[in-house]
Amino acid sequence: MSSLGIIWLCALALALLALGWMSGLILQRVVQDRAQRRRVADRRAVEKALVAVMQGRAEAAFALRPFRRRARLMSETLLDFMSVVRGHDREVVVAALETVGVQQGLRARLRRGSMPGRLAAIEALAAFPGSETEKALRDVARESPQLRLTALEALSRAGYDVPVRDLLDAAAQGDLRASGRFAEFLRERVVEHPQAGVGELARTDLSPELRVLLLEALGASGDYSVITALAANASHVDAAVRAAAVRALGRLQHPAGQAAVAAALDDPDPEVRAAGAGAAGEARLGRLADTLYARLSDDAWRVRFQAAAALGKLGPAGLERLRQAAALPDPAAQRAASLTLAELGA
Repeated sequence: MSSLGIIWLCALALALLALGWMSGLILQRVVQDRAQRRRVADRRAVEKALVAVMQGRAEAAFALRPFRRRARLMSETLLDFMSVVRGHDREVVVAALETVGVQQGLRARLRRGSMPGRLAAIEALAAFPGSETEKALRDVARESPQLRLTALEALSRAGYDVPVRDLLDAAAQGDLRASGRFAEFLRERVVEHPQAGVGELARTDLSPELRVLLLEALGASGDYSVITALAANASHVDAAVRAAAVRALGRLQHPAGQAAVAAALDDPDPEVRAAGAGAAGEARLGRLADTLYARLSDDAWRVRFQAAAALGKLGPAGLERLRQAAALPDPAAQRAASLTLAELGA
């Protein structure tokens, strides 16, 4: 065969491959669109049945039977419903779903299928508290690092205890990432059990990052019995930990934390001094006004502005010191004080 013939055959083969590829893409799109339309129709049918159940039509629950094994569909629909339905209506919906065995399909979905579907099933399963639900969620939390945090959150929503120690153990061992979502869940658990959080501060295996999260959670607890533990951590060797402890003391707004806050204002680390200034203002520690005035000349700009902001929260005595600083020849102190006074309209 001539070279020209070979070139034509190659071109024809490439054209056929391109045609086949495009046909495959078109077919895939058609199948996906059809599946999406079916999914939308099925979801509307489920929603219609749930609304009918809430309206008191008990027989409407039978319309849910064809979908009871569609775990992801039921999970997503149920989660949307639970976000707006409360009280008796919620109980009616859950009872109807239990009648047709939806919770069994959700439990079966925990170990198979796509990750988004499994996550949705875990969240929805929290609506069906019971021994089987608890066992299924604890098993998933123990066996799957990818699903662990979602399973623990679901356990908590279902009314089961999730100890603070278990959360910190998992994070310390690397089984849970110290993400914002983890921090929020840890805060919820510590706010509910502040003394458990205090007990965990005695651990030596906590990284500074985890200790910071725990201290922040204790500061959000509103429990004054944690002040002693926070004050002890305000002298921790790690500067980030000291700053977190001082911020937590400020958030509690109790004068018992004044000594630790005062010490923070003289800390060698500027981040800790800034935290001390912020805490003094948040807790309205008027006795620290002179120390805050001195910090208006701090080498770190953040400390200067935090000190100025704190003085602005201390009432007439703080405003008087800001006016004095605004007249100083020191440009750093003068600028910090003047800007704060301007913001306060004073």
